[in-house]
Amino acid sequence: MTVLEVYPYFIQLPEELQIKIFGALPIQDLVQATTVCHAWRRLAYDGSLWTSIDVTIFSNIIPEDQLVQLAVNAGTFLKSINLRGCSHLNGYGLRSLAVACPNIQVVYLKDCRGLSTASIGFFLQLIPSVCVLDLSGLDSVSDGILQTIGSHLPTLEKLNLAWCRKISGKGIPALAEGCTMLRHLKLNGCTNLDERAMHSLGELPNLTHLCLTSCVSLNDTLLLKFLSRSTAPLTRLKLSRCALLSDISLRNLALHSTKLTHLELAGCILLTDQGFSFLAPRITGLVHLDLEELLHITALTVKSLANHQPNLRHLCLSNCTQIGDDAITHLVLHGICHNLSHLELANCIVTDTTLQAIAGHLTKQKPSTDSNFSFQDTNTAERNFNVEVLDCSNITETGVRTALAKAGPLLTIKSFYLRNNEEGQENLNSNNNNNNIGNRGGGLGLGIGLGEGGGGGGGGGNGRRYNSMGRQRRQLMSPRPSSSPNCIIL
Repeated sequence: MTVLEVYPYFIQLPEELQIKIFGALPIQDLVQATTVCHAWRRLAYDGSLWTSIDVTIFSNIIPEDQLVQLAVNAGTFLKSINLRGCSHLNGYGLRSLAVACPNIQVVYLKDCRGLSTASIGFFLQLIPSVCVLDLSGLDSVSDGILQTIGSHLPTLEKLNLAWCRKISGKGIPALAEGCTMLRHLKLNGCTNLDERAMHSLGELPNLTHLCLTSCVSLNDTLLLKFLSRSTAPLTRLKLSRCALLSDISLRNLALHSTKLTHLELAGCILLTDQGFSFLAPRITGLVHLDLEELLHITALTVKSLANHQPNLRHLCLSNCTQIGDDAITHLVLHGICHNLSHLELANCIVTDTTLQAIAGHLTKQKPSTDSNFSFQDTNTAERNFNVEVLDCSNITETGVRTALAKAGPLLTIKSFYLRNNEEGQENLNSNNNNNNIGNRGGGLGLGIGLGEGGGGGGGGGNGRRYNSMGRQRRQLMSPRPSSSPNCIIL
């Protein structure tokens, strides 16, 4: 039925029911409904429909006046607004939003590059109820804005200031002093961290998530200043690309942050086996560990983790060029990491032996086909295992297919190898012609992600992690289906 056919019946419904029907529409359809007639425009702009506004789908095309109109009509109903990437938003629109919607609690302004420092400061002073604030990627955010946040947002719980290149350690004390309820804080790329700044962060009593990725001034002394002061229940810490950190910091983490579950240290090039051998038996609740591009660690680190991390699920060892079959077979076959389900080994020196060890281990989980199996066998839950071996020159296509033939749907492998024969090139070209999805990186080679669910594509789902050149290249590759069952061409 067309709109004209439905309209006579629709207008006979009670207005409350009409509004409820409009509330089921996606935001883009709701906006289009405002152009049908004056009655629908009034209904579509009813404030009760706009408790949450997310314009990221059409952030680059929505006119500022329409955006302001949405906010004004939402008024005090509006609780959450996501304006990520709104290139048309300027200071006038942001100030109008603050005046019309004082009850906002969640605000995303990431990459809204048309906003000035003054307009952001004015906006923050008028929304005291905000508990989630994302200002990442804004060059207009300065240390003065951090002071404004500390002075006017006492209920703030989550704050993202990643890659705000004009903030420094000087603004952090005022922020920490006023926002004592902060639980999540991202300061990626913050420059000139000093002892006063780290001391202030240590005084946040509720901090559970802290991201200091690419804070290049962070060293062992400054990190200890934070750790020794903090009494917060810190569980997630990201220190990737803080190249001044050494094994001393690993020792300090082991002594002061024993409750950590997620730790990212990618690109901290000074870390060695000695530090991880001290840390592993003391922080035993790790679930996620990123050690990408730690060139000095060897099998000793992996074996220490294997012997002391029963909860480990995700381990990244990509570009750890001294990690080979001995380390991984011990991790999988002899360690206590029984929950491990995602293993990244890109550019390591592992061979097909590693894949066969993983496959052999997984086959033990398959339910027995014997009619005389015992009930005890059913107590072991099946575990799906994802392994990435991109850029591993010793991994062969035969090794990949043999492992998958053995482990069946429990195993997903993402591999990358060159196809030098004409048949392989013809197959690749055929897939390129038939599947135009994610065709970046074609011509470099053939990657296979095999297993149930299409193989966990992408490798780039976590854009906040340390991006080495190898990882950047892997992130550009997205999966597309091939003619073979359970096979994904990268």
